[in-house]
Amino acid sequence: MTIQDIRIRFPDLPNGAIAIFRGMAAASQPTEDLTLSEHADRYRKVSPESGSPWPGDFRTDRVPYLREPQDCLHPDHPARRVTCRWAAQLGKSTAIENWFCFIVDQAPGSMMIVLPTLEEATKFNRVKLQPTIDASKRISHKVMPVSSRDEQGSTTSFKRFAGGFCQIVNAGSSKGLQMVSIKYLAMDEVTGYPKDVDGRGSPRGQARARQKMYGDLAKEWQGSTPGVAGECAITDDFEAGDQRYRYVPCPHCSSYQALSFDMMRPAEPESDLPVHMRCLSCDGVILDGHKRDMNERGHWIARRVPEGADPVPAVIAGSEIEQWICPPCEGRCRDWQPSYHLWAAYAPREKWAEIWARWEDAQGDVTKMRTFCQQDLAEPYDPGGVTVEWEKIVEAAKNELLPSRIIPSWAALVVSAADVQGYGIKWVVYAIGARDQIQLIDREIFEGAPDQSDEPWIKLSDAQARTYPIESGAREKGIDLNGVDSGWATDRVYRFCAGRPNVYALDGREPIGLPWLGTPVKKDIKDHKKRVVAKVLLYPVGLYDVKTTVTAAMANLVQGRAENGEWPRNTVHFASDLCDADFAKELTAERLVDADEEARSSVSRRARRLIKPKAGRQWKKVVGRMNDWFDATVYAFALAWHLQNKRRLTLDRWADLVRDLHGDHDEPKDLFEVADQNPFVKPRSEPVVSAASKPRPPRKKWRSYS
Repeated sequence: MTIQDIRIRFPDLPNGAIAIFRGMAAASQPTEDLTLSEHADRYRKVSPESGSPWPGDFRTDRVPYLREPQDCLHPDHPARRVTCRWAAQLGKSTAIENWFCFIVDQAPGSMMIVLPTLEEATKFNRVKLQPTIDASKRISHKVMPVSSRDEQGSTTSFKRFAGGFCQIVNAGSSKGLQMVSIKYLAMDEVTGYPKDVDGRGSPRGQARARQKMYGDLAKEWQGSTPGVAGECAITDDFEAGDQRYRYVPCPHCSSYQALSFDMMRPAEPESDLPVHMRCLSCDGVILDGHKRDMNERGHWIARRVPEGADPVPAVIAGSEIEQWICPPCEGRCRDWQPSYHLWAAYAPREKWAEIWARWEDAQGDVTKMRTFCQQDLAEPYDPGGVTVEWEKIVEAAKNELLPSRIIPSWAALVVSAADVQGYGIKWVVYAIGARDQIQLIDREIFEGAPDQSDEPWIKLSDAQARTYPIESGAREKGIDLNGVDSGWATDRVYRFCAGRPNVYALDGREPIGLPWLGTPVKKDIKDHKKRVVAKVLLYPVGLYDVKTTVTAAMANLVQGRAENGEWPRNTVHFASDLCDADFAKELTAERLVDADEEARSSVSRRARRLIKPKAGRQWKKVVGRMNDWFDATVYAFALAWHLQNKRRLTLDRWADLVRDLHGDHDEPKDLFEVADQNPFVKPRSEPVVSAASKPRPPRKKWRSYS
């Protein structure tokens, strides 16, 4: 059969020569010269499975602040490393997805994506990356499908495509960080990485070592919310970069400024204004509705300048903004890698009222304040901003003139805590009220060796059974919950607590981020023949955050009442006859310092250069000063926190408890607003002006309160 016969028999058969040459013509076309943002806008699709509020075509215009940082990842861009210290839900993971799509389609090569844990690595693939691949036709046909039967195909943690691959690993295992050479490295939430993995060093260091063969052709993206000051990896790299902030124009005067939390103001009902911001230049009102236009017209401005150069102003006139714009790795910024800071106020769908509400809710709560600082402000949490002098504590206690061994009229719960030492047991009793007000009402030392003598334990048992009169003297109340530190004479502590349901055995733990009072574990109590005769529940106490709260509470006492006569949330008070110099010295016997502080001050200059300049922080005892009363107070705070959370006490429930204990005669409508019935509020000669009806005073840093 000839070609002519075939064409006669199959008239609709395409011409093979035409098909071949058309394919050759398509293959010989030059690659589109697109930036990452242009490529994402043209080819990336957002899957509804990802949870995004904008499924469908990806549009960088919705998040314009993402354009410059992700465009720095283009192979032709001079930037080698891009660092983003951003708040939560601002697009850090989105940039990684866009980068992956660009690499598959435009610049194939080896890629590694590092997540803090195996669970997060799996979730990233299931929720974000794989749905993006499936939804984007330009990408899906280039990535080999996931198949359990094909060893050459992709898996949940390994994506294979023409000219490269992408490996998704977790930072908790060194196995995934070895044996491969990587051109492109993406690291997400780096503050969640462990400091050392399998004795091989930090995960970041191990991952970066995979890029050595590519030299300056390698690219790195790292984005994360910050951690704790002094040991925050993302902050270290941000400060080592050119430190870019998002400057946006004022809708009234067009002057450019980086939004800050100090610009935010509470709602003003009298003026019909919701939570808003005030321009630093014209004091104009900036509302949520202005955000979109401001974001679209904003610019990233690098605040780091060469030594001796003029600093970047906080407010830049619209006519002068061009002279301060500096593209990454060019001009005055050529010596540094680009690094970006962005907080929650810039988020397209984040209401400023919600940010303000979280700020208000975090007052007096160290755990919530840490979350607010890291997840909203995108700043490292610094719990060491407060130091308290013991002399001021004694002076404040004398000024209050509070009686001892009496439950004040505002308190409804009582806790006690004992710190066991070789010479005896130190015991404190605190009364607790609403808004984290707490007062020392009793303390005592039971002398005797706790590991050898029964005498201090008998005295402690008798003391825990004490009752205390309320302020009116109408009735008495016992202690709701007791705690005993098990760090010394551990076996005796276990035996003492085992038969007492309202006495907890406590174990202090130093690591950061632990619960104030964690889940208890069962401990065996054995006799002299090593036989288990009983069991006791041991409660772990997260010392780091509780000590921070205690120190903040003392600082609030020294600071005094606010302008409206109220005490700040989280304030500790002391009966005047219980707070002498020795007691106050022990309360202030610990400081939050760098872990290597003493080492840096004692080693030689040569060795000092080898010590990391920003080591982690820890609570450390002042040399020559005992800290037993401080430890007992820390445990009392942990027990108080446990009681309040267990009972879910709101202000209304606190009022009910106070009424049940002290009676309801002359009950104030608001427990902390009626001065003549509240010893913690000064009498007022005139009504208090609400904060919304007067200009907001300059904000004090939150660290001075919590």
